[in-house]
Amino acid sequence: MRQPCSILALAVAGLLMGVALPTFAAERVTIKQLDELLIAAHGKPDGRVAQQLSGLVLTERASSARLSRWETDFPGGRTRDALIALADLSAFLDLPAAEIHDRSVPNPDEQRRIISLAAEYVIKVIPQLPNFLATRETAYFEDSPPERSNKPGFWNGMEVTEYRPLHVVGRTSVAVTYRDGREVVDAETQKRHKPDIHSDWLTTTGEFGPILTIVVGDAGRGTMTWSHWEQGTAGPQAILHYTVPQEKSRYYVVSPCPAGISQQFSAYHGEIAVDPANGSILRLTMVGDLNPACRVAKANIIVEYGAVAIGGRTYICPVKSISLSEMPASGAPPLVQVLSPPLKTRLNEVLFVNYHLFRAETRILTGDSGKPPEANP
Repeated sequence: MRQPCSILALAVAGLLMGVALPTFAAERVTIKQLDELLIAAHGKPDGRVAQQLSGLVLTERASSARLSRWETDFPGGRTRDALIALADLSAFLDLPAAEIHDRSVPNPDEQRRIISLAAEYVIKVIPQLPNFLATRETAYFEDSPPERSNKPGFWNGMEVTEYRPLHVVGRTSVAVTYRDGREVVDAETQKRHKPDIHSDWLTTTGEFGPILTIVVGDAGRGTMTWSHWEQGTAGPQAILHYTVPQEKSRYYVVSPCPAGISQQFSAYHGEIAVDPANGSILRLTMVGDLNPACRVAKANIIVEYGAVAIGGRTYICPVKSISLSEMPASGAPPLVQVLSPPLKTRLNEVLFVNYHLFRAETRILTGDSGKPPEANP
């Protein structure tokens, strides 16, 4: 019997009634065009640059390395958030052609070797991770589609708000422990937080291993094929494409549907980026193939992995995850069934930082030791 995996949590919301509202038309730009805009924007006020970026959407993926360079060049808070939103929304797209590695397609035997290395990595290497602590820093983004409001402004005889592109609506920082193969969020840290207003958002857990076991296991029972090479920060990455049918899936989705609340394993597909030398998984995407009759229109997840120093040794650990969901906006006007409802986008960006070994230290003091010695940092 399949068990639901804990990588997806979606709110159960009421059915949406109303009339279709106008949608926001973003300007589509390539990575090159955005780079040119940013070069011209150097020296301008933070708010003005952020305003320029808010009306854009990328047609190509902005890598984490490129985003890091943008953030260094534009340290202002509002511009930084706008750049993160742009880059994270593009995370499921293809890289620019210049970043697609031109190595020849490996022969079938080499392809099977790389796939086998990735499976072996999940089975043998992941369980050997040490017990450690890390900090999970989450930024919550959402847009604001037009909806009923008491503010001035009319459309079709009703007051409506203007569209607002993705913007930060909250941040959290919690300690996470990886111990004996299990990921545990620190209870004391959670107690200090106010009740989480984002508890109904698409969220991820299990980035330290379980999510890899689930996806690679499902992909092994589905279909996994060669896709292409990409240029990574440390060299070429082999990109594998996989598809998982519903009957073999452990991707659990809860969504309101016309016939009631749907709670089922969803078919999904995605990509796995593998180091061809040792099978290390460096990037993982999950794109849900959802029931079009239900409210959840999109439920996508990305986890990126990189080299992290823990206790004087280097391990491949999660450094970033993105979860992206879309649902019809709940504030649309009532009375008439929505024919083409505006979709509300929610995006979480999670950074994993401050890795260190999980261990306890004790000091024995004699009666004449004087004051206690200072603890090691």
